[in-house]
Amino acid sequence: MTTLLLCAWLAGLQPQAKAAIDVVLMVDVSHSVTYGAIKRDRTLVHDAGAALAASLAPGDTARVGTFGDTITLETARLTDAAAVRSAADALTDKVGGGSPLWDALVAAVAALEDGKARRGVVVITDGRSTANRTGFADALARLERARIPVYVVMFDKSDHAIPDPGARLVRIAKATGGTCLFVERPAIAGAIARAAAALRDGLSATAR
Repeated sequence: MTTLLLCAWLAGLQPQAKAAIDVVLMVDVSHSVTYGAIKRDRTLVHDAGAALAASLAPGDTARVGTFGDTITLETARLTDAAAVRSAADALTDKVGGGSPLWDALVAAVAALEDGKARRGVVVITDGRSTANRTGFADALARLERARIPVYVVMFDKSDHAIPDPGARLVRIAKATGGTCLFVERPAIAGAIARAAAALRDGLSATAR
């Protein structure tokens, strides 16, 4: 009995393998982001992709997409950091246009429906939403039904738009079990890393 208890205790000391994640990163490249306070930031998609790539571990899969004039999303799951960075770099010229945020989130969740690992969506946005085919209420219902957490990284422009876009994104994060972080541009990489870590650990917390 003593031997069995000792073995069980020693087994508990062994490091536990981290859960693999299957993540879709969606980056807002609409006019309000790329021509507003961020001043036509063509490095945003590159930096976001690089941050996601740095957060990946063996067994993880990822895809990168953008939304503006169109919603573009990598169809194949990528399994290594270099491929994620290349996919992001291929999207750096897709900037401007409207901001179909709700449509983009619905598309991202749909792309994860057949996933086997711990699934999640990370979205980089200023929260403005235009040119959607799907309304907010419908999108929220679909996201809740999917049971896939949405991790929002939102630019804090502090211009108090009406209605407050942050309030709707906080609601989405809470409803899906994700997080909502309000950050300045230099903190984007760290926020993406936090989102990936939260997904891997199965954690959810909304911060403002």
